[in-house]
Amino acid sequence: MELKDKDLISVQETRNLLIEAEKAQRELSRMDQTQIDRIVKAISDAGAAHAVPLAKAAQQETGFGRWQDKVIKNMFAARVVYDAVKNEKTVGILHEDRERKVWDIGTPVGVIAGIVPSTNPTSTVIYKAMIALKGGNAIVFSPHPGAKKCILEKPCRSSPKRHARQDAPKEPYRRSVCQPWRQHKP
Repeated sequence: MELKDKDLISVQETRNLLIEAEKAQRELSRMDQTQIDRIVKAISDAGAAHAVPLAKAAQQETGFGRWQDKVIKNMFAARVVYDAVKNEKTVGILHEDRERKVWDIGTPVGVIAGIVPSTNPTSTVIYKAMIALKGGNAIVFSPHPGAKKCILEKPCRSSPKRHARQDAPKEPYRRSVCQPWRQHKP
């Protein structure tokens, strides 16, 4: 029997994504700050390296704005946001006050839902992915229906676990950040 009800299909797809995102969350929760930082850096580098084609894809698909302006937004998301968070400690022991015997410990909150608008879809995915993963959280994106294709472009696809390894390949874009993260063989 084939489902034809779009609402039921959407609910099942969401359930499937959440199951996979929870698996990814468990993997992320075992990573240290260095591993998390490698993943975030890889997202920044990919966003910057592909700012132009992503901007063109977003403008072409949505019909909103000028692709040249979207390049600026993609670069802002990829570089300025990255520069703002790159040195932040977000997982593990963040601060220790020995005198008062108090520790601040960074722990992930869990799976995050990332809403993606049609106005700036690619820059939104870049910065939300970096921020979520910087905190050790998995993220599942829900794009506007008029902006789905551009966020599934090659630069927006990645397997963050691969970046956690120091010897990770330079071209790791195999799977969408909208999909579950897990290690993939080249």
